[in-house]
Amino acid sequence: MYQSQAHSNDELQQFINRPGRHLVFLSADWCGDCKVIKPFVQGIRDKVEESADWMDADRDENLDWASQFGLKGIPSFVLFENGQKINQIGHGERLTPKQIEDWYQQTLA
Repeated sequence: MYQSQAHSNDELQQFINRPGRHLVFLSADWCGDCKVIKPFVQGIRDKVEESADWMDADRDENLDWASQFGLKGIPSFVLFENGQKINQIGHGERLTPKQIEDWYQQTLA
């Protein structure tokens, strides 16, 4: 199963401020819907990394960072470009891999 890597608020901010596209996967260990999607996250990440960088974030460890972008529900997948939040999917509902992949492709279109 996919294992998220922890990052500090500063690391996340530096990551999204770099030029280009960056996707942040926001989750938490206690989140049931996060546990449901995690077996599919590596496949999603592999597809996303063809056109964007990827970073994991723990909602509880990065609460201040998440709050500044209005990110409350998890799991969430959030796309940033050149420091700006472009779009997100996930507000606390259960997501399928197809929903996430379709959202990503539609966001890039």
